[in-house]
Amino acid sequence: MNARSVRNNGVPSALTRIRHMAGAFTMATVLALTYSVTSNTVYAQSTAGALYGKVSAGSTITAESADTGFTRTVTAAADGNFRIGSLPPGNYKVTFTQDGQPVTKEVSVSIGSNTLVGSGSEVLELEKFTVGGSTVNPIDFGSAEAVTIFNEKQIDLLPVARSTTAVALLAPGTTLGDSAFGNLASFGGASVAENAYYVNGMNITNFRNGLGGATVPFEFYNQFEVKTGGYSAEFGRSTGGVISSTTKSGSNEYHAGFNVYFEADAGRENSPDVYQNGNTATPYIYNSADYRQDLTANVYASGPVLPMLRNKLFFYGLYQIRDFKREDVVSSGGRHSTITSDDPFWGVKLDFYPLDNHHFEFTMFSDEETELGKEVDYNFANKTITGTNLSESFTYFGGDTKIARYTGTFFENLTVSAMWGESTQNRTAVSGDDLIPAVYDGRSGSLLYVQGNPDILYEDAAIDTREAKRLDLEYSFNLFGAHRLRAGYDIEENVSTSLAQYSGGVYYRYYAIPGSGLINGVTVPTPNVGAVRVRKYSNSGSFQVKSDAWYVEDNWTLMNERLNLRLGLRNESFENLNGAGDQFIKVTGQKAPRIAAAYDLTGDKKTKIFANFGRYHLPIASNTNVRLAGGEFFTQEWYALTAVNNNLPTLGAKLGSTTVFSSGQIPDTRTIVDLDIKPMYQDEWIAGIQHTLNKDLTLKVAFTTRQINGTAIDDMIVDHALTYWAQTNGFGGYSAAGNNHYVLGNPGRDIRTFWDFNEDGDISANEEAVLTRDMLGYPSAKRKYYAVEVALEKVWNGKWNAQLSYTWSQSFGNYEGWVLSDNGQDDAGITILFDTPDLTLNSDGYLANDRRHQFKAFGSYKLNSEWTIGANLLLASGRPKNKFGNYPDRVVGSAYGPDYFMGYRGAAGTSDWQFNANLSFLYKPKWGKDRVTMGLDVFNVLNSRTVLETVETYETSAGGLEPTYGLPNAWQRPRYFRLSFGYDY
Repeated sequence: MNARSVRNNGVPSALTRIRHMAGAFTMATVLALTYSVTSNTVYAQSTAGALYGKVSAGSTITAESADTGFTRTVTAAADGNFRIGSLPPGNYKVTFTQDGQPVTKEVSVSIGSNTLVGSGSEVLELEKFTVGGSTVNPIDFGSAEAVTIFNEKQIDLLPVARSTTAVALLAPGTTLGDSAFGNLASFGGASVAENAYYVNGMNITNFRNGLGGATVPFEFYNQFEVKTGGYSAEFGRSTGGVISSTTKSGSNEYHAGFNVYFEADAGRENSPDVYQNGNTATPYIYNSADYRQDLTANVYASGPVLPMLRNKLFFYGLYQIRDFKREDVVSSGGRHSTITSDDPFWGVKLDFYPLDNHHFEFTMFSDEETELGKEVDYNFANKTITGTNLSESFTYFGGDTKIARYTGTFFENLTVSAMWGESTQNRTAVSGDDLIPAVYDGRSGSLLYVQGNPDILYEDAAIDTREAKRLDLEYSFNLFGAHRLRAGYDIEENVSTSLAQYSGGVYYRYYAIPGSGLINGVTVPTPNVGAVRVRKYSNSGSFQVKSDAWYVEDNWTLMNERLNLRLGLRNESFENLNGAGDQFIKVTGQKAPRIAAAYDLTGDKKTKIFANFGRYHLPIASNTNVRLAGGEFFTQEWYALTAVNNNLPTLGAKLGSTTVFSSGQIPDTRTIVDLDIKPMYQDEWIAGIQHTLNKDLTLKVAFTTRQINGTAIDDMIVDHALTYWAQTNGFGGYSAAGNNHYVLGNPGRDIRTFWDFNEDGDISANEEAVLTRDMLGYPSAKRKYYAVEVALEKVWNGKWNAQLSYTWSQSFGNYEGWVLSDNGQDDAGITILFDTPDLTLNSDGYLANDRRHQFKAFGSYKLNSEWTIGANLLLASGRPKNKFGNYPDRVVGSAYGPDYFMGYRGAAGTSDWQFNANLSFLYKPKWGKDRVTMGLDVFNVLNSRTVLETVETYETSAGGLEPTYGLPNAWQRPRYFRLSFGYDY
């Protein structure tokens, strides 16, 4: 949607600053019935795992948790097969009878996967050692998903940042996204805003624009399941990937401890400085004065709530102290910025096992945070802070999240799971300068802050709330093989509140007069000192999004357990309401088949071939409600700048007409959405083979293709099509030119809508228009992703482990997805890309998340009983680069400025290859009796400073050459160190 961002000097415009507004959904519950088998899909929203195998017919198999004493018992079928599902992740002691002899095994159950136990053959039962010493099978023959599972102990041995994104980027098929969106992970060529995030089965994804989710203290996590594709019908609302995690729980033993992670500024390197035209007196980005320091301290305790409640009621509690400080020189060397925060995080988990087959959980955590920002003038020539012209801002993040869950098993073969959760996320940004008009000066070539809230656009209130409910059932039976029948229903209700406007109600930006003397199609009169663009913006309201889904799925194992079929279907619906509480879009019946097969090729559990087809839908982000269906007011005007007095412009002659992007009125819902809109979806195919080379070494080769072809949803200006339809359907005197009217639809398809063609203030039945594809002139949205992945994994054997992967991939089309890296625009689903037909010219090519080659390697090695070293390596090819300029748009003239492709997408080449090497050293001294841990992590050991992003704007809005074109504005993070110390009792 309209002029959201300005690429000049790499500075995002006002509206692109509304970022990372974390979510809050709401769901009510109902149900359906559920399917189950000796194979894998997900267990109770991927919060549990399963054991399976083959023993003597009729044997009793008992699995007892080594941590809580939780016990499950089943009886083997006539053929000896058994399965114990819905087990909380952890270590278990499994006992059974094999050939008349009692057998006891210690195994580890991971989130969302199957562990083979009691195969009846040492050849079949290939074991791997986890960090804790228990065993699981290296290949999950019950799954065709593209999934990587990490536990917290594995992560502790690796030099990675303590964040879910850092964990996700270890998996093949993931890439680092644009810095404008917080360096999130892109999965399978999708934009970084199309992922789903779950904690203990609850969706915590940011539903306003899809960027990330609620921030959970990293120490609170237990296991991570990173799904890069092929996930089951249980998961939806994602066309990227899924990061599903579980939190820690208490056990029968009391534990307490603390740990500290410290990233000091000392020893940290900075990114290079960048100057305009090589002139060291005029910096574009000055990094030498950067300051970064982070301190995180965790205090935790766990155990039975009371000693007499062992095996019944457990707790885990965490309190995290965070203190960070960031300092930067901004505004081309003219201002010094400091951002600090010291708010604590906390989390608590309760587990109750009243009976062996019943488990109640309650999780609550808070990620409330306030960032204090201060800006003062900076004397670049002397490299000193003057301390004058102070501007303070407060940005609020996070809130409280509560999750309640019950899982119960009846008659050995029926499992019921119910979940309720709610969360609140804040993203309010205010400043003491909110009443002062925003002024920036770009006449020198650098964009200089003059006055106002430095964010330009501020929000007095931006709060998202979510309530979530779901019910899942699972029923196991035998009929021509073993079946695990699953079904579920979930509801989410989201509310986004927004009250936003420009600082002081107006945003002034000064421009130099280009050589042509033309601005906005008009010659600038003299005398003048430049030109000024005047923008006004405001919006407010409360906006609701409702979504629900049901799924059914049969996991069917046959051919003597060699073949597993997953036959699933998911059906999703969503409904978005405007600021008046009226429905403006509702899409139902979004059927999504999820079909997969896994086959034991040789019958000895050494080689698995697998294939997967899935369709995945993405709902409408609540940001669309706010921007498109709210009472948004947004205008743009140009004037000659005759003088500047007290930082404010003296306006001369008006240059051209006023551009009205939004009028401030809540629009008639029939006029803003295609009444025949189709849902957005992506189809995915995966095929591959996985082979066990020896007891703890596996090789995997997989091919993946994903396609969005004509099914995307975006907003489009339809003025030209409305005019054509009116003049050929009895409204010959009507012209919509200059309305800048946007309709949400499927680019490349017809639009059916209403409009007040006779301009009498009412819309009647004869004012329904069908705007054909030819009238509109928009191409179909396309995104095609192809990848070949080769991965070699050496699982932990008590000494070392490693994973090496190579991914060749190609992401091609004209549609990145929900957000747009080209200009850093996070208006999910309504970016500028399809705002006019001319904006789509030359837009086909390699997309922003295309990384043709990626080599990843990570692992750890235990030198002796005290020392363990870890490594994490990345070698990746560069990102496609573009060149943007002005264009005489046939619909909106010059309103959009330099947002047009000057050559096909990616024609400006690619950025350089990136190599990154991280090392870690973990020391557990003998004198510490396995309670003391000290660590040193070195990130980017070689201090590589590869340029990741450059300024891609070739012309200024005023028509001159952009002096910063091609300059770097984002780098690989330079070398830094992290020290850690922990004590556990």
